[in-house]
Amino acid sequence: MFLANAATRRPVATGCLPLENMPGIDVPYVAVITTWAGASPEDIEKDIAKQIEDNVSGVEGLKHINSICQEDIGVSLLEFEIDVDVDVAAQDVREQVDIALRDLPPDADRPVIQKLDINATPVATLFLTGDLPVDEIYDYADYVLSDRFSNLKGVGRVTLGGGNEREVWVELDPDKLVSAGLTTAHVASALEGGVLMYPGGRVRAGGNEYSLRFDADTMSLDAIRGLQVAGGSGARRYISDLGTVRFAAEEVRQRSYLNGEPGVDIKIVKKSDGNTVEVVKGVRKRFEEVNKTLPSGMKLHWVYDEGLTVESTVQSTISDIMGAIMLCMIILFVFLFNIRTTLIVAITMPATMIISLFFLNLFGQTLNTSTLLAIGLSAGILVSNSIVVLENVVRRFNDFKDKWEAARVGTNQMAVSVLASAGTNVVVMLPIAMMGSMVGRFFRPFAIATLIVNLASIFISFTLTPMLCAMFMRRDTEKNTNKFSRLG
Repeated sequence: MFLANAATRRPVATGCLPLENMPGIDVPYVAVITTWAGASPEDIEKDIAKQIEDNVSGVEGLKHINSICQEDIGVSLLEFEIDVDVDVAAQDVREQVDIALRDLPPDADRPVIQKLDINATPVATLFLTGDLPVDEIYDYADYVLSDRFSNLKGVGRVTLGGGNEREVWVELDPDKLVSAGLTTAHVASALEGGVLMYPGGRVRAGGNEYSLRFDADTMSLDAIRGLQVAGGSGARRYISDLGTVRFAAEEVRQRSYLNGEPGVDIKIVKKSDGNTVEVVKGVRKRFEEVNKTLPSGMKLHWVYDEGLTVESTVQSTISDIMGAIMLCMIILFVFLFNIRTTLIVAITMPATMIISLFFLNLFGQTLNTSTLLAIGLSAGILVSNSIVVLENVVRRFNDFKDKWEAARVGTNQMAVSVLASAGTNVVVMLPIAMMGSMVGRFFRPFAIATLIVNLASIFISFTLTPMLCAMFMRRDTEKNTNKFSRLG
């Protein structure tokens, strides 16, 4: 067989095998989220959900639409066929939603289109505490720390919890409104006109045309207090005459505590294609840098990271696999009572693992629960193929003067047997690796890893095993004639 011939004639080249290692599942779901302050679930269903459903129903590959309508918010969940590219689907949905904007209520917020990415998960949790009020701690985390961590490689976004953004509160006195002949609608109209930017037309000069905008944005509380409110009867009042204007946080819905101390939790979410361990290493390095520059009285705590769990899982599995290899060697030695045979198995099994890791990376797989389980369960396969080839090669030593020739012939004779033995696993796992359903996407990494380990085992059986047999194994006539002769 050509593999056995190439390995025994070029043993050095065969030994120079590269090593690399490192799954993602794209779930074809897109969510359209629309908020409409003060709207009832019935209004959300009639004026928002139905409009969105009517416009996106023609998107290619759409399988099902499910809308959830609650007070102030509506969520339309779009499920696509399993083979649809979720990025393309999200873009198509965005285009159709833009068309639907003219049919949505004018005071509703612009719909937000999000891909449901199960791979974009929090990989690290930090906690910011300090002597300042929680609102000020939240501001620092939002405006400073969020940017420091979001620009790291592999980080998708940074989410904050335990606080709320600060905003301007205008608290009106009902008695003053009534006495002035004004309503809350008049105040809302004044605020809307005082904090927006309006187009101011165009100016042509010297063959050039310039667009003008009237900047009515306010930058201080005093500017808002000085806005005039005009009523239908001509009544005019300043907002400061009708109530109070102050900075305050949004309505508090949640609080975060660490060991009884209030603060803000900071979750680092990785990108779908980001590597958990590498992202955590980058966050850890930035965490140490940030802690040195925090304002006096603030402290950033490292609470949890997913990288430690991943590393522990991989290390534990590798330890179990190495234990399985050692157990195989011991059992093999007990039955064969031959150190050289045991040594060959001790070399071929790890070599098969290394090659498997390289091809796992080549096929876009990673070391995860499914692939590690496949590697662990396949440990026994690594021995059987090599033992079959090894036993026949040693038997051929008595038929040929050249051990390398005996290795080539012995391996070629066992080629069909080894292929038939490993082929049964291929027949079982190949259909699973080709499954196109959602369940298939979860089982595919396991099947692919099992196939790769089996193929790597065949490769090693036809290359490294006969090469090592020719180098280390001895003929019966070369052994010592004492009770320990079988050891060598």
